[in-house]
Amino acid sequence: MPKRNFNLEPRVDKLLEQYHAKQKAINPRITRQEIVNEAIKLYCLMEQRDTAEEMFEKSMEHRFQKYENRIASMIAAVGVDVAMILSETLETLAAYEENKNKAPSEVYSELRQEGVALFNRHRSFKLDSL
Repeated sequence: MPKRNFNLEPRVDKLLEQYHAKQKAINPRITRQEIVNEAIKLYCLMEQRDTAEEMFEKSMEHRFQKYENRIASMIAAVGVDVAMILSETLETLAAYEENKNKAPSEVYSELRQEGVALFNRHRSFKLDSL
């Protein structure tokens, strides 16, 4: 392992000496070098953990954004469906009021004519287009 020399500020050196004295009470063989090695290792691991947490938060934020978009599109689709149902209900009520006095066979023939016209207007319904 390569040797490196570090110049510590007096305040940091004093803190290191105090910590070294406390650790010597627990483990008499511990050296200042071991304490510095452990401190640097823990610091580097902490920095890596912070980077990993940021990456995790970004990926979760991306996933949540996808879920929010899906939910928003589902809500919009339901809103369109509700509007369609409401519109159809209002049209049905208007048609009912309009045809209240007509005979059922007369209403049926009118609706049949409209259905045939609709069927003939749409290419997707025609058999010869298949």
